[in-house]
Amino acid sequence: SAQSHRTAQYCAVLCYTGSVIQIAGALFHLRGRPRSRRKQEGAFMRTIAISNYKGGVGKTTTAVNLAAIYASRGKRVLLIDLDPQASATDYYGLYDKARSEGRTSVELLYEGASVADIAYPCGDTGLSVIPSVIELVDQNELLLREQRLKFALDDAAEDFDIAIIDCSPVLKRLAFNAYLAAAEDGIIIIPVKLDSTVMRGTALTVEATRAITEALRLPRPKFRILRTCVPGRMTNAERTGAEVLDRYFPDVMFDTVIHASSKVCEGSWQWQPVTSFEPGSRPAKDYAALAEEVFHELA
Repeated sequence: SAQSHRTAQYCAVLCYTGSVIQIAGALFHLRGRPRSRRKQEGAFMRTIAISNYKGGVGKTTTAVNLAAIYASRGKRVLLIDLDPQASATDYYGLYDKARSEGRTSVELLYEGASVADIAYPCGDTGLSVIPSVIELVDQNELLLREQRLKFALDDAAEDFDIAIIDCSPVLKRLAFNAYLAAAEDGIIIIPVKLDSTVMRGTALTVEATRAITEALRLPRPKFRILRTCVPGRMTNAERTGAEVLDRYFPDVMFDTVIHASSKVCEGSWQWQPVTSFEPGSRPAKDYAALAEEVFHELA
């Protein structure tokens, strides 16, 4: 039956996930739980990591739109680009400048730079950006401390209300750093498209958050699944994807869905979030609703 086939497919994904996580776990040393500097000093920055090991699901689109919405509402927002493709960086025209000035996520993660050293304020919007560059993919990840990003954000906790991390679609230490940064007071958003690959990236991401935080004896961050690129009228394939998510992740999906629209693509050609490019469009309203739901989850 179709249900039995989906169950077998899911089990196969979990078996694959387990082998990957065993390899990932070998990268880390078990240690006692560190005390959170954020809680000690009374700072309340919240961290949102946006991740899925499946590419093309709307991670960067979600990151830049949430950043724009929260900044427009008076929040001090830090957007961190951890993807070597640097798509979020391109939205703000920072790639060449950041690369020439040596103010990127490479310096933050591998050279001990502080957030204050490398973040670029975007005018008086309340939004600051830590850019990425292609060189991020060439770094020796064995030199990357597993909690480097968490500690850097702890040090900057009094300067920002919200940190948003746009993750690379790769199961590597870059993603693990983001998960650990969100481990105590944050949330991981997992954007998914309702196609035949919906389970693999979702299951990998969910299992990775569990394995890494348990290995380091840290609280597991909240995670929520965000359905993106949802058409006004779903096909049979998309209905099947929705049924799979409803069956295996019934209690961790956002009520909000992001509807498909050409306005998102048109805005990306202008390097503008759809909330700025076409604020009255359906996906812009969806992202506004998502921002409310995420903020409620973080409260």
